[in-house]
Amino acid sequence: MTDPTRNDIFEDANGVQIAVKQVYPPNALGVALVEYKNLSDSNLRFMPKEQFLEYFHWVGNFGTTDTFVKVVMQKAEQLQQEGEPESEGTPSAEPKADEVVKPVQDDEIRSAAPTRSS
Repeated sequence: MTDPTRNDIFEDANGVQIAVKQVYPPNALGVALVEYKNLSDSNLRFMPKEQFLEYFHWVGNFGTTDTFVKVVMQKAEQLQQEGEPESEGTPSAEPKADEVVKPVQDDEIRSAAPTRSS
Protein backbone atom coordinates (compact mmCIF):
# COMPACT_ATOMS: atom_id res chain seq x y z
CA MET A 1 0.00 0.00 0.00
CA THR A 2 1.59 3.27 -1.08
CA ASP A 3 -0.72 5.78 0.57
CA PRO A 4 -0.96 5.64 4.38
CA THR A 5 -4.26 6.76 5.90
CA ARG A 6 -5.56 7.15 9.45
CA ASN A 7 -5.70 3.92 11.51
CA ASP A 8 -3.49 1.97 9.09
CA ILE A 9 -1.07 -0.43 10.77
CA PHE A 10 2.47 -0.57 9.40
CA GLU A 11 5.44 -2.68 10.45
CA ASP A 12 9.18 -2.11 10.18
CA ALA A 13 11.91 -4.69 9.44
CA ASN A 14 12.21 -5.53 13.17
CA GLY A 15 8.50 -6.33 13.51
CA VAL A 16 7.61 -3.17 15.46
CA GLN A 17 4.07 -2.16 14.59
CA ILE A 18 2.92 1.44 14.36
CA ALA A 19 -0.43 3.11 13.79
CA VAL A 20 -0.86 6.09 11.48
CA LYS A 21 -2.60 8.95 13.26
CA GLN A 22 -2.66 11.55 10.48
CA VAL A 23 -1.14 12.32 7.09
CA TYR A 24 -0.47 16.01 6.55
CA PRO A 25 -0.78 17.53 3.06
CA PRO A 26 2.43 18.71 1.39
CA ASN A 27 3.81 21.96 2.80
CA ALA A 28 5.31 24.82 0.76
CA LEU A 29 8.42 22.74 0.09
CA GLY A 30 6.33 19.79 -1.11
CA VAL A 31 7.06 17.57 1.90
CA ALA A 32 4.13 15.54 3.25
CA LEU A 33 4.47 14.40 6.87
CA VAL A 34 3.05 11.26 8.47
CA GLU A 35 2.11 11.41 12.15
CA TYR A 36 2.30 7.98 13.79
CA LYS A 37 2.84 6.21 17.08
CA ASN A 38 4.24 2.85 18.13
CA LEU A 39 1.63 0.46 19.43
CA SER A 40 3.92 -0.24 22.40
CA ASP A 41 4.00 3.40 23.63
CA SER A 42 2.02 6.61 23.27
CA ASN A 43 4.67 8.98 21.91
CA LEU A 44 3.70 10.68 18.66
CA ARG A 45 6.33 10.74 15.94
CA PHE A 46 6.60 12.50 12.59
CA MET A 47 8.38 11.41 9.42
CA PRO A 48 8.32 12.56 5.79
CA LYS A 49 5.98 10.35 3.77
CA GLU A 50 8.69 9.15 1.34
CA GLN A 51 11.01 8.16 4.17
CA PHE A 52 8.12 6.55 6.06
CA LEU A 53 7.28 4.32 3.08
CA GLU A 54 10.94 3.23 2.84
CA TYR A 55 11.05 2.05 6.47
CA PHE A 56 7.55 0.64 6.97
CA HIS A 57 5.32 -1.76 5.05
CA TRP A 58 1.54 -1.99 5.37
CA VAL A 59 0.14 -4.80 7.55
CA GLY A 60 -3.52 -3.94 7.97
CA ASN A 61 -5.86 -1.43 9.54
CA PHE A 62 -8.25 -1.26 12.43
CA GLY A 63 -11.46 0.56 13.16
CA THR A 64 -12.39 1.09 16.78
CA THR A 65 -16.03 1.56 15.86
CA ASP A 66 -16.22 -1.79 14.10
CA THR A 67 -14.65 -3.57 17.07
CA PHE A 68 -17.07 -1.88 19.46
CA VAL A 69 -20.08 -2.78 17.34
CA LYS A 70 -19.05 -6.45 17.20
CA VAL A 71 -18.70 -6.62 20.99
CA VAL A 72 -22.07 -4.93 21.57
CA MET A 73 -23.83 -7.17 19.05
CA GLN A 74 -22.37 -10.31 20.66
CA LYS A 75 -23.47 -9.14 24.11
CA ALA A 76 -26.98 -8.35 22.84
CA GLU A 77 -27.27 -11.82 21.30
CA GLN A 78 -26.13 -13.43 24.57
CA LEU A 79 -28.70 -11.45 26.55
CA GLN A 80 -31.48 -12.43 24.17
CA GLN A 81 -30.52 -16.10 24.41
CA GLU A 82 -30.46 -15.96 28.21
CA GLY A 83 -33.84 -14.24 28.30
CA GLU A 84 -32.62 -11.25 30.30
CA PRO A 85 -33.84 -7.77 29.46
CA GLU A 86 -31.34 -5.80 27.40
CA SER A 87 -31.16 -2.93 29.85
CA GLU A 88 -31.44 -3.76 33.52
CA GLY A 89 -30.83 -0.18 34.61
CA THR A 90 -34.01 1.18 33.06
CA PRO A 91 -36.93 1.34 35.46
CA SER A 92 -40.09 -0.46 34.44
CA ALA A 93 -43.35 1.42 33.92
CA GLU A 94 -44.94 0.11 37.14
CA PRO A 95 -42.91 -0.18 40.34
CA LYS A 96 -43.06 -3.43 42.32
CA ALA A 97 -44.73 -3.51 45.73
CA ASP A 98 -41.46 -3.53 47.65
CA GLU A 99 -40.07 -0.64 45.55
CA VAL A 100 -42.83 1.84 46.46
CA VAL A 101 -41.40 4.69 48.53
CA LYS A 102 -43.52 6.36 51.19
CA PRO A 103 -43.65 10.15 50.75
CA VAL A 104 -41.93 12.15 53.52
CA GLN A 105 -44.17 14.37 55.63
CA ASP A 106 -43.21 17.93 56.63
CA ASP A 107 -43.23 17.03 60.34
CA GLU A 108 -40.64 14.31 59.77
CA ILE A 109 -38.31 16.75 58.00
CA ARG A 110 -38.52 19.35 60.77
CA SER A 111 -37.78 16.83 63.50
CA ALA A 112 -34.81 15.29 61.72
CA ALA A 113 -31.50 15.47 63.54
CA PRO A 114 -28.75 17.54 61.95
CA THR A 115 -26.04 15.56 60.18
CA ARG A 116 -23.17 17.88 61.15
CA SER A 117 -22.25 19.40 64.46
CA SER A 118 -21.84 23.16 64.56
